[in-house]
Amino acid sequence: MQHTLEISRLILGLLMTAVVLVFAAKRVLWLTKLISSGQKLGDERGRKDDLVRRFLNQNKEVFAQSKLLKWSIPGIAHFFTMWGFFVLATVYLEAYGVLFDPEFHIPFVGRWAVLGFLQDFFALMVFLGIVTFAIIRIAREPKKIGRESRFYGSHTGGAWEILFMIFLVIATYALFRGAAVNVLDERFPYQNGAFLSDGVAWLLAPLGPTANMWIETIALMGHIGVMLVFLLIVLHSKHLHIGLAPINVTFKRLPDGLGPLLPMEHKGEKIDFDDPADDAVFGRGKIEDFTWKGYLDFTTCTECGRCQSQCPAWNTGKPLSPKLVIMNLRDHMFAKAPYLIEGKPMPEEGSVDFAELGDSLHGHGVPEDGFARIEGSGPEQALRPLVGTAEQGGVIDPDVLWSCTNCGACVEQCPVDIEHIDHIVDMRRYQVMVESEFPGELGVLFKNLENKGNPWGQNAKDRTNWIDEVDFDVPVYGQDVESFDGFEYLFWVGCAGAYEDRAKKTTKAVAELLATAGVKFLVLGTGETCTGDSARRAGNEFLFQQLAAQNVETINELFEGVETAKRKVVVTCPHCYNTINREYPQLGSDYQVVHHTQLLNRLVREKRLIPINPVGQDVTYHDPCFLGRHNKEYEAPRELVGAAGAKLTEMPRHADRGLCCGAGGARMWMEEHIGKRVNQERTEEALDTGASAIATGCPFCRVMITDGVDEVATATDRQKAEVLDVAQLLLASLETSLYTLPEKGTAAKWSAELAEKRAEAEAAAAPAVEEAAEEEAVAEETATPAKAAAPAAAAPVKGLGIAGAAKRPGAKKAAPAASAPAAAPAAETAAPVKGLGIAGGAKRPGAKKAAPAAAAPAATPAETAPAEPAKPEPEVKGLGIASGARRPGAKKAPAAPAAAAPAATPAETTTSQDTAGADTGIEESKPEPPVVGLGIAAGARRPGAKKAAAPKPAAAAPAAPEAPEAAVVPETAAASEPAEPEPAPAPTSNGSGGDARVVGDEPPVKGLGIAKGARRPGKR
Repeated sequence: MQHTLEISRLILGLLMTAVVLVFAAKRVLWLTKLISSGQKLGDERGRKDDLVRRFLNQNKEVFAQSKLLKWSIPGIAHFFTMWGFFVLATVYLEAYGVLFDPEFHIPFVGRWAVLGFLQDFFALMVFLGIVTFAIIRIAREPKKIGRESRFYGSHTGGAWEILFMIFLVIATYALFRGAAVNVLDERFPYQNGAFLSDGVAWLLAPLGPTANMWIETIALMGHIGVMLVFLLIVLHSKHLHIGLAPINVTFKRLPDGLGPLLPMEHKGEKIDFDDPADDAVFGRGKIEDFTWKGYLDFTTCTECGRCQSQCPAWNTGKPLSPKLVIMNLRDHMFAKAPYLIEGKPMPEEGSVDFAELGDSLHGHGVPEDGFARIEGSGPEQALRPLVGTAEQGGVIDPDVLWSCTNCGACVEQCPVDIEHIDHIVDMRRYQVMVESEFPGELGVLFKNLENKGNPWGQNAKDRTNWIDEVDFDVPVYGQDVESFDGFEYLFWVGCAGAYEDRAKKTTKAVAELLATAGVKFLVLGTGETCTGDSARRAGNEFLFQQLAAQNVETINELFEGVETAKRKVVVTCPHCYNTINREYPQLGSDYQVVHHTQLLNRLVREKRLIPINPVGQDVTYHDPCFLGRHNKEYEAPRELVGAAGAKLTEMPRHADRGLCCGAGGARMWMEEHIGKRVNQERTEEALDTGASAIATGCPFCRVMITDGVDEVATATDRQKAEVLDVAQLLLASLETSLYTLPEKGTAAKWSAELAEKRAEAEAAAAPAVEEAAEEEAVAEETATPAKAAAPAAAAPVKGLGIAGAAKRPGAKKAAPAASAPAAAPAAETAAPVKGLGIAGGAKRPGAKKAAPAAAAPAATPAETAPAEPAKPEPEVKGLGIASGARRPGAKKAPAAPAAAAPAATPAETTTSQDTAGADTGIEESKPEPPVVGLGIAAGARRPGAKKAAAPKPAAAAPAAPEAPEAAVVPETAAASEPAEPEPAPAPTSNGSGGDARVVGDEPPVKGLGIAKGARRPGKR
């Protein structure tokens, strides 16, 4: 009979396995096809590079369970459950071996007592783990505590089913092993160590050999059968994460999905706003617009609810649950799969009236569950919008989409590294740039950013008002100093730090601390523009690209010629810090950016700032999300609080679990109409600590918490707490009377002296340069006498064309020309210039001023050719800028006096501001050639160029003798025509023309162009 049982269980076991594997393989292939049908990623290498680091990270998060272990009890239970399955895989290997040979054991290690012990130990721990999970689910049952449960909205029925299946795995294992001990006796592989098997065998021994033989066979078949059924359930449930989590963790963004947002892509290519593809989709408007990584995120979700429990929107009564967003997208993807990968024909647009369907919930649906409004794979599912109200049949409700603060708590806590924020912002991008559906307050934000370059709509000239309120020197680039030479840091003030009264206190404190420590810094003043963080987080990528490109151009001009390691920027706003440090590199920038708390902490450690007056306050610290979770800086601000002598009292939710203030994700500019205000929730938590002051390191957080303190104190009659920046705490702890701050104008004087010394040094070296040039000229005349008679035609210039006598970028300034008279030959016609054409006499972006040329006697009428009139400006290609319009980041040019210039005589010329270096080889002024590239209108000042001095008519001079060939020839300006007033600036694409402008009034533009008659993003 025993032999018959052995044959029967072999046949039955192999048959069950074969059938299940066929269905499992079919499901795996279907899932693979579905996930791979997602859009291609442009950063494929970015998901698959740095394999060593990815492997190590996978070991840390998957095998070491680093994220789950942050949750103590459930984390420990999950750790042993997961490792239990790894160890029990050896038991299934033994089970299939026993089908063929009842005395089978794993080769080499199959008789080790330690293996038997590990198998029994982990089987017991898995059992204890599922008991723990059951207790947690009963205690946190959504039916009892509602939204407070992290399982609210999850498929709780499926979770209990899985727990029951795991229990059956352990139960059949114990019976199979216990009966095998009695049947095999001394032939059992583990004679000691398998303590659980021996214990069950002791319980089964009284039943006799025959009963134990039947129990072993039935338990063996049950053990294999449970595993096969479990496999099918996993492939059709949320427990797909068992197989997909390691893959998703491997392809995560490194270091994680926080920090920078990804650029917009279509079919794996970055969208070129100059010339987007005809079929390019801005953002995600349908489920099929998501990438394969998005599909992988959706299918990996475990519905554990950790993201939901940490979400500030969810915790204040709003409909946004990061878990439900991912679940809704996943369920919609699965329901629409027949149309995506199975060839089912799409129904005709408009064939479904979603308003008639109503808002009925199905299955496990909850009011916040958008997918549950429409289930199944019918035409309604295929045609429903991705974002829409209940009447529209939307999968994601607009209130859900716009409640997100981008705080990153969901991404930080997700154990399988789902990138929630990327998907939410991508859907916002589609709503803003395609559908023009967004909260009304954002329309004001977009208009202010377009027209004024800041969210408040303030004038640019007011950016430097805070400087007038301090009594020490704060040098402004372009106003007090003309270069970055001799400075250590660019202090990026930011919009809040320049305009918002409370944030200005932080700005002034940081500036005073830097000056006290002897840090040489400067600011851009009116050259700053909003970094575009709020625009990008709100989904207006087009506007962000405009603002970012302008800022990168401005900062690059400041850092012209500065090595990368010394391009240092310090910022007080974590949003600016994250954008400049993590997102601007997408536009090609490369700066060393630090937050002010990091720099101040370093200065304290270096003893450049020495606190000696402890503030003696009880302080609680609020972690800004974009400094903490997004950039992993938690220690520097806390060390500064300690250095200032304050006692730090932490809030229950702090560091990586800190609660958002409610201002991120452009929520700073939107009202909260649903639930409790997030800043009130955070303020109550801060006041409950009993601290007399609330410190932070972000201007947005400071505004939100200050407002929260006022509201909570008024509503509950509680004493107000002071809200301040950690920089103010540090400043209060210093003995400022011991330090002497630089007087106003110090940097301007120092910069002028530096320029003067540099000019003197260059002038001292000039004779040697001139002598070498003369010798070279004589040698050239001897070799080719013909050259002295008539100048040769200039060769065509390729690349960066430079006008006659203009200084090349990076070339040293030429020494002042000797007072010897010089006669300039007739100006030759320049060859067509390719690249970045620059008008004659114009200073290059970032070039230093050339030393003024000595006044040379004017040539006689017979020797001086009359100046040619300026050529009309050719059609501009590239990023065209209207005539007279100011370049992005350029300072305003003063209006030229309208006095009529006297008629110019042939002898009258004007000297240019710039002179050619002796090493340039350019001797003659040439008329402006046709420009290709970044065309700049006639008379317009280059980005970052200094104001040109008003031209003065030159006095008539006697005839000049023939000048040596190596002499520097000043450029002549066309003065034969009376001066004409500059034409009025045309409306530009940045909104400076006012609301009345119409797209198409501008000259033909290629670049960030918008079709004629089209509405700009963010405009109703």
